[in-house]
Amino acid sequence: MAEYAFPKDLLDGTKARWQDVSDSRFELPEDQILRRLLETCYHASFRTSEQRLVDCVVAYAPIDAIPKESLQLTDPVVLTDTELVRLSPVTQHRQTVIGCYQVDKWLCIWGFFEHGHAWVQYSAGDPPAVPMQPDDYPPDCLMITIEGPGALTVSQGGVGLVRLQDGQVIFPQENLFQTAENLLGKFFIQVVSGLVSLDQYPNLVKYADESDGEFSLLNIYTTSILAILERIRLRRHGGSVVIAPVQFNEQLTHITYTVSEHAGLFGEIVAYKIVNDGLREVHSNSDISAELERNQAELALRRASQQLIRGISQISLLAAVDGAVLLDDHLRIQGFGVRFPVLLPPGSKVKDALSGREYLCDQWGLRHQSVFSFCHKCEGAIGLIVSQDGDVKAVKADHGQLYFWDEILN
Repeated sequence: MAEYAFPKDLLDGTKARWQDVSDSRFELPEDQILRRLLETCYHASFRTSEQRLVDCVVAYAPIDAIPKESLQLTDPVVLTDTELVRLSPVTQHRQTVIGCYQVDKWLCIWGFFEHGHAWVQYSAGDPPAVPMQPDDYPPDCLMITIEGPGALTVSQGGVGLVRLQDGQVIFPQENLFQTAENLLGKFFIQVVSGLVSLDQYPNLVKYADESDGEFSLLNIYTTSILAILERIRLRRHGGSVVIAPVQFNEQLTHITYTVSEHAGLFGEIVAYKIVNDGLREVHSNSDISAELERNQAELALRRASQQLIRGISQISLLAAVDGAVLLDDHLRIQGFGVRFPVLLPPGSKVKDALSGREYLCDQWGLRHQSVFSFCHKCEGAIGLIVSQDGDVKAVKADHGQLYFWDEILN
């Protein structure tokens, strides 16, 4: 018989991963208060207001500890699931936060506070149009995000600690797209390394031995892909993206729509990378005479960011058409509405790369089965599947074995 997790099961995971804070006002509340806060958010997640789901972020912090301008209620109200249902429509996910704190024995909502546009972009996976400043990051207080019915994420500021979804406690996992110890990471590391070595991008030679990091080419490349998947998920229509850097048998695909001379997202990624690196060099120069140069560099970064975001949005929109979006290693659109007509034979299995468990491929729908089939027959490709319910999988084959990775956006 399956066992299901509830808000109380998040307590130990939250406390074990909580980091010491420099401001004592951001310390975790006592267990009773923390449990009450989690349970209130959990019950609110199942409520609706005029058929709108509750979708908001609740922060546990006193108002005098929030450095930004805030909107303070004249009379704080007791935190209940009903109040969260009422207030959720006036907040913006990732940007406007509902602030609450303990008053005597009660949890009370004292008002709202916001983060800047830079954090909204960064947390959505978009390349920020301006350099991230310390004030752009959320304060290191306890934050609970209500993402959907029964789905909560507990964070310390901008760092996720533990998640409750589908009755299961989920802990943050490594960045699968950038870790050389797994097939997904190897795939993207090889793709980016191959692109850097091309004569087509002479400006990238200096990045050949670049270490991993927030501003690395690998990070911008993989984060752009995740941003595409996040946009598809938010539209709740599902979709799939297949990246095939190698030649494959054309009989494996039926491309409904093709485009001509698509430059590819990688060119925009390179432009953003070069401008961003240049801006960081300019910011390291504290000379007053460099202010004009800094302003020009920030304007160039804003333009590069907007161009990259347009490309990300364009690819995600194409996924709304029945069939997959097919990209090459430059992230050029090879076609959309792509169908993979040759399915795997009945009884074929796919292995969960993290748990090692095997599942029958035909227990999923046609979208999954078609991507499974293509990736199995073209091991140099990778498939990315977004279900209508928000589940996101990556698919890759190696030496005849088909693997999938679940919840890759978590």
